[in-house]
Amino acid sequence: MGDVARAGRTVVLVSHQLNQIRRLCQRVVWIDDGRVRRDGPTHEVVSAYESAMAQAASTDTAHQLALGTKAHFLGWEVLEPRSDSLNTLYILGPTAIKIRLRVNFPIRRGHHGITLYNSNRELVWGRAADGLRLDVGVHDLIYEFPLLPIKPGPYVWMVSIWDDEECIEMVDLAPEMIVSTPSHQHPLDEWNGFLNIPSSLTVSTSAETKEPKTAC
Repeated sequence: MGDVARAGRTVVLVSHQLNQIRRLCQRVVWIDDGRVRRDGPTHEVVSAYESAMAQAASTDTAHQLALGTKAHFLGWEVLEPRSDSLNTLYILGPTAIKIRLRVNFPIRRGHHGITLYNSNRELVWGRAADGLRLDVGVHDLIYEFPLLPIKPGPYVWMVSIWDDEECIEMVDLAPEMIVSTPSHQHPLDEWNGFLNIPSSLTVSTSAETKEPKTAC
């Protein structure tokens, strides 16, 4: 195949043999589930493929280890407002967040904590719940907010689950939550805070400042 390619012909090689691809190909197209994930020089695409496969294997191993623990957080998503991106908040309004927890052994004196951090690891919000009784199975922990008025940017949900005084798991949920709501803040970054609250301004003249009328 190498001789044919060097003769000027185009050869399409479909293979999972990465060493063979490195040796024979100048350009690689990585196709995943019928879609092109990457297209470019051999070393770039093959390295990206290997990195993704290693990460997936690590995740699978972690999942298998988690099956032996009492409980394990599976992930999270934005329930409301719904969008194509399950981890993006794009509208200021009623918001619901779903966190999925797998329980492998019954929890009878459960404690659950949740905190929200910004990209600087500054605490934005937190809450805890005690006295939870969770049977074996998958449970959805749903948090509902009338409004989540935080400024645009990336955020991380950190969650924990305890049984009595035993910490079963405390973890940052992946992926990050991306807030892409319209900004209602000061145009200068140094005057921006955590909150992104819509407001309106009305200017009126106080009666005390009006000039008194002169009697004729």
